[in-house]
Amino acid sequence: MPFCTLLEWDNGFDPEGYDELNERAGTHDKLPDGCLARIVGLVQSGARVIEVWESEEHAQRFSEQNTALIREVNIPPPTGVAAFETAIFETR
Repeated sequence: MPFCTLLEWDNGFDPEGYDELNERAGTHDKLPDGCLARIVGLVQSGARVIEVWESEEHAQRFSEQNTALIREVNIPPPTGVAAFETAIFETR
């Protein structure tokens, strides 16, 4: 079953920093290895990022590979994180 991550920033989210992170990680124009979908939404006070992965291992590997890069571009940690195996994942 696919694995989903939900990251929430209630404040302090920098869209330009997020773009820089993805560009430097090589995932600005394409999804990272194992990522099936990425949804980024800006909300009034911050942002929400939802990613669907082929497996939990893919999500963990991406996180581990980019931890230092996240610090370099000075993105604050999310205020909320949820990670779970999906029960249903459908696309058109």
